[in-house]
Amino acid sequence: MSRKELERSFRKDFVGDVALELFSSKPFERVSMDEIAQKAELGKGTLYKLFSGKEEIMVHVICRGIENLCRDLEEQCLGTSDVPQALKRLLELEYDFYTKYSNLVLKLVFHQSDNSESAFLDRVRVQHQQHIDLLERIFEQARTEGMQFRLDNQELIQALNAAIKGLMINRMEQPIQDNSREKDLELLNTMLWTGLLA
Repeated sequence: MSRKELERSFRKDFVGDVALELFSSKPFERVSMDEIAQKAELGKGTLYKLFSGKEEIMVHVICRGIENLCRDLEEQCLGTSDVPQALKRLLELEYDFYTKYSNLVLKLVFHQSDNSESAFLDRVRVQHQQHIDLLERIFEQARTEGMQFRLDNQELIQALNAAIKGLMINRMEQPIQDNSREKDLELLNTMLWTGLLA
């Protein structure tokens, strides 16, 4: 990368960090490009040179989040022979990702149903597929180390995603409930690795 490309990449990442902070504090629709520019201390014109709009910023933020998640999964789950610890860490990393990005992930789902911004969505699909491929490698390594699952790898990934996303939606529907990270992770561990029926 040239110096100019590195600087552009750094600025985009900085704007992404600022936007994620704003998107986390209020609904996506209520965050404006003006607000992002102001918080990033950039002119609106400069912001539009980096991104075509807040949808592109959202996609950039989600893709960076998935990249970071994949890096952590590879280092902390594939990089260990302690399979139970690797699976515990996998749940924690996945849970933390969806907790941090749940508002944007839900917004992205609505965008997919609208069939809008397909070029942006294709970028997320590519990142998501890399994430799925990595999860398959982790589950395959667990099988090689002697772990036995009742489901195949794709079914395990579907169950993992459904359980975590379900908890996120439940949290949005019933925000008053006493939901803690530890309780949620204990429930996920029980559902996915132990089973709910004795």
